[in-house]
Amino acid sequence: YDILGKLGSGGMGDVYRGHDSRLGRDVAIKVLPPEVANDAERRARFEREATVVAGLKHPNIVTLHSIEEDPAGAGRHFLTMELVEGRTLAGAIPAGGFLLEELLAIAVPLADALASAHAKGVVHRDLKPANVMLDGEGRVKVLDFGLAKLAETVDSSSETLTSDGVTRAGHLLGTVAYMSPEQAEGLAVDPRSDLFSFGILLYQMATGRNPFQRGHTVSTLAAILKDTPPPVAPERGRLPKELVALVERCLATSPDRRFASAVGLRRRLRVPQA
Repeated sequence: YDILGKLGSGGMGDVYRGHDSRLGRDVAIKVLPPEVANDAERRARFEREATVVAGLKHPNIVTLHSIEEDPAGAGRHFLTMELVEGRTLAGAIPAGGFLLEELLAIAVPLADALASAHAKGVVHRDLKPANVMLDGEGRVKVLDFGLAKLAETVDSSSETLTSDGVTRAGHLLGTVAYMSPEQAEGLAVDPRSDLFSFGILLYQMATGRNPFQRGHTVSTLAAILKDTPPPVAPERGRLPKELVALVERCLATSPDRRFASAVGLRRRLRVPQA
């Protein structure tokens, strides 16, 4: 692989644009953090989980191509993934939110991607606008599916939160402002946790605001655990009452009050809105 430039950094390590000289294509290369790469047990578990993630085949999910080790023997391990040209949803949401047609054009394929991954037992765990790409033709592509789980340690007692809302000490739980209540409490998560995060995205796409974001990480966590977000009130046009109710259901504190699956959520989104 020829490294062409750095694309960014995140909880799972640095990301570079690279060129695969064997297959003649550009790829995204994500270098694993040392705490994963240098621990044989964690690396083996990472590779087992990555095999499952690599099996996800969906037009709205970025493909994980391979897990590799630096042939130069530097001990660096990295992932190669489909490279998506475009912009993140974080950079695309207008200050006042999307119009209904624009919102649904993103929400429906996003829900479809979640349904497909959940059917294979893969939960995203870090769904947020920065992990959703819109390519040059406006197609939705979800990044980093399952990588939050891949980064977990066996013992979560040493979790620490950084100012960007991502846990360190090798235990990536996700970004605080988009966590479900159960995830914020360190409890076991299932696909319904992703649906809570999806609800936050819907709210933000409709209004331009995250309903739980506060000025400090602790305040944001408290809001997720205790607060009922204000009703969805878009600045640009009106939302059908059915869609408002759908967002509220996604944001229910108890997982049992949310949709049972992304399939049901996707079906409701596809129903013509009056």
